[in-house]
Amino acid sequence: NIKDDLSRRDFTMNAIAYNDNTGYVDCFDGVADINNKLIRSVGNPDKRFNEDALRIMRALRFASVLGFDIEEKTSQAVFDNKGLLSSIAAERIYAELVKLLCGDNCEEVLLKYKEVLAVVIPELKPTFTCTQNSKWHLYDVYTHIVKSVAVSPQKDYIRLAVFLHDIAK
Repeated sequence: NIKDDLSRRDFTMNAIAYNDNTGYVDCFDGVADINNKLIRSVGNPDKRFNEDALRIMRALRFASVLGFDIEEKTSQAVFDNKGLLSSIAAERIYAELVKLLCGDNCEEVLLKYKEVLAVVIPELKPTFTCTQNSKWHLYDVYTHIVKSVAVSPQKDYIRLAVFLHDIAK
């Protein structure tokens, strides 16, 4: 049945159906979440992320591209389940990452979820605490990277290059 089908979707905003006879079927308040700019898992977020860990990256991508917030329990589950990303194929991660990097809200997402991104790009982790003591740098290396990404042209190859430009500093 339709409710069972929708209950297996990742986020409430993706768990809405429509047909000409009944109109919208919104068993999980997806329309309200869209109106409130909120990303919320359908049901238990741990269960959703364990079914497909790529959903973690999708949540970050939606937050970046749409400018939505990730609901508290879903956000906590992103952090709690981040290790699952290590079993996802690199090309699937890449597809979500470049979209995330090109979002208008990428700066906020990259800063808040840096520990999650370090699972898929472990070389990022040392940049979190690497200070830059010069008159040309105001931030640690990771914050500098993120701020550089946020002001660079929204082309996937440019944003990816900028995201990785100081990774070995």
